[in-house]
Amino acid sequence: MYKQHYVKITGILFILAMLLVACGQTPASTSQPSADGVKSAAGTDGESSTESATKTVESASGSKEIPAHPERIVSINMEDILLSLEVPLVLATPIGRQDYLNEQLEAQGVAVEPINESVNFEAVVGANPDLIIANASLDAKILEQLEKIAPTITYDRRNWQESIVQIATALDIEERAEQLLQKNKDQVTEAQKLAANITKTKPTAAFLRLEEKDMRLFFSSIPSTPFPASSYVGAGYEVGFTPDALVTKLEAENPERMNASISVELLPEIKADYLFIVSISSDGSAEALQKTKDELNEIQQLQVWKSLPAVQNGHVYVLNAKKWLIDGPIAESLKRNEMLEVLGLPAP
Repeated sequence: MYKQHYVKITGILFILAMLLVACGQTPASTSQPSADGVKSAAGTDGESSTESATKTVESASGSKEIPAHPERIVSINMEDILLSLEVPLVLATPIGRQDYLNEQLEAQGVAVEPINESVNFEAVVGANPDLIIANASLDAKILEQLEKIAPTITYDRRNWQESIVQIATALDIEERAEQLLQKNKDQVTEAQKLAANITKTKPTAAFLRLEEKDMRLFFSSIPSTPFPASSYVGAGYEVGFTPDALVTKLEAENPERMNASISVELLPEIKADYLFIVSISSDGSAEALQKTKDELNEIQQLQVWKSLPAVQNGHVYVLNAKKWLIDGPIAESLKRNEMLEVLGLPAP
């Protein structure tokens, strides 16, 4: 009898002890991954202290909610900037045959799908992006289709110095952008030093692109934009050349443009000490460069061409449009190096 009561009392005391231990503990916080892998946690005071899986950023297309930490980014004609920032790219879509970055992209395992007539949406879907970063100049219908695939933010590639800061801010990598801008400034300074013997007298220059039906005189900048080197050929002038008077005049008359169409009759007004010819096609192929040289040979037979100061002084040079008709820190560096090369100077 006594033994039975002892067992019952011992059992009751054990249960009470367990209840006291349980009451003294706080509920363990639970953690559950969200759709993009960012975990959310419940606080001990009953209030949610969830770590946000998304963030709102500003871009040329307005406010957008994007993943806080994107891991699969697709680039739509923004490869130079994004490769420089070392973001996690999975697909790059350069325009046409502007393939100067393809080797670097493929070496990093990034798929390359050039834009010909339009964006290959099937390739974009197949890349399974969690974020798309696109050139703001794309057609609104294309951007609408991209938005259906993944959150899409857009930036002005032309003003890459401004856009690289905006993109870096959106992705929380501001320090990388600062380093790249400083590197660009250092490269400009180095190029200016290397070209100092040529540019110490502040010679004038003009950049001319030969077309099949006319010629395009490129401006040193686009006055309506915040960065003076926002023109395709801005990097060339940064080396130390002064824009020809005709360039300055046409630039002031066309603040929204980056070049002006000129006829053969207007050629005598180009008084530049140096004349740089940008190859006829932006694909920069050997065929395009040869075509430019053939066009140039035809023009060289004209008396009006022979009368140009740059021609008479032997200061006419052909540049590869593959690099010159594009924007970004890598392209700017390549442009300056080519300028130095054609001038017979060593690249840094």
